[in-house]
Amino acid sequence: MTESEKLLTGTQAAEFLGVKPATLYAYVSRGMLDSVPGLTARQRSYRLSDLIRLRQSNRGYKASDSEDSTWTGPVIKSAITEIREDGHYYRGVSAIELAQNGSTFEDVAELLWETNGDIERWQGQVPLPIPAHLADAAAEVDSLDLLKGLLVSAEMSDPVPGRLTADGIFETARRLIVTMPRAIVTDRGQAFPATTNIAESLLFALTGDSSKERASLVNCALVLCADHELNASALAARIAASCDASLYSCLLSALSTFSGTSHGSASRRAEDIVGGSLKFDTTRAWLNDYLRKFEHIPGFGTELYRGGDPRARLLIEMAHSASDRDPRLARLEEIVACIRELLGLEPNLDFGLAAMSYALHLPPGSGTTIFAVSRTAGWIAHAAEQRSYGGSIRPRARYIGKA
Repeated sequence: MTESEKLLTGTQAAEFLGVKPATLYAYVSRGMLDSVPGLTARQRSYRLSDLIRLRQSNRGYKASDSEDSTWTGPVIKSAITEIREDGHYYRGVSAIELAQNGSTFEDVAELLWETNGDIERWQGQVPLPIPAHLADAAAEVDSLDLLKGLLVSAEMSDPVPGRLTADGIFETARRLIVTMPRAIVTDRGQAFPATTNIAESLLFALTGDSSKERASLVNCALVLCADHELNASALAARIAASCDASLYSCLLSALSTFSGTSHGSASRRAEDIVGGSLKFDTTRAWLNDYLRKFEHIPGFGTELYRGGDPRARLLIEMAHSASDRDPRLARLEEIVACIRELLGLEPNLDFGLAAMSYALHLPPGSGTTIFAVSRTAGWIAHAAEQRSYGGSIRPRARYIGKA
């Protein structure tokens, strides 16, 4: 143990993990956590690095019937996405294989929506008008806020009904997604390419370039991010849909949830730690300093994949192949190796999106923007499926207040 290693008491460790002391001792007895001598013979202490590894890994014991269970949401039947050990599957088709085989984001959207793969309908879509106040603010306003503004504007001005039960709802969805890159473009002086797919449109909006070779990495991210079962934003879309909200309102609910720093905006935090690490000569020096100050490492750990997030693995591999060795990407790969060695943690999607951004020299936060546009396809699928069920989602609370 190094002198810089931070130790927590048993009470502090249990509080850090959000469990009872008995559960903490169960972790130790199962070999999931080591303890070290404390201040007295009867006390034991716990390394913060070990606690971070346990909390961010999928090896923590979670008894589904216990008060320590971290699951807090309802269970909802869905035929859209299944998460397996080797990755996630869109209606039985591996998303990893779709990304590797070059399927387009448009292909995946049609698969999620069960529209018989009619990707020709994406061609010639007339984008929604971009309100002048959004166009003027694009250079200064966060892209997620621009997309929220677009949804509000569309709700108010789109002449096509936005009801989830309306005929042609997926035509409305295609037109909305085609419009999204145009809502975030910052250089209004350049004419937007007329015949591009969503990946090329996003690349152009973010960089002014729409080359097919560079756009292939963006497309890979779009395919991988299109859905991931019942995360918080998908649940928000389904709750709104269950109350018969419009398509735009369902998406606004989802996007607002997504914008939180522990959800879609987490890739920006991953970029921040890579940038901060460049001030240190080595990644080990950075990690020692970081763990003295913070308890969570953005972009690492997942409870859904025992062997690490395959989405991150593929994006980092593709970024490495596409990059001209951007120093930030090189440091990102060093951080992955260092944290894997010292903490036993694997990167998740947020770090994969950061790698893609570095490889393509995208503006900061671009990973979050691409993620949001992609996930719109999944939110639409969830909203439509939930509306077909009928009835509203109404969880019950387990009262824990005073009698």
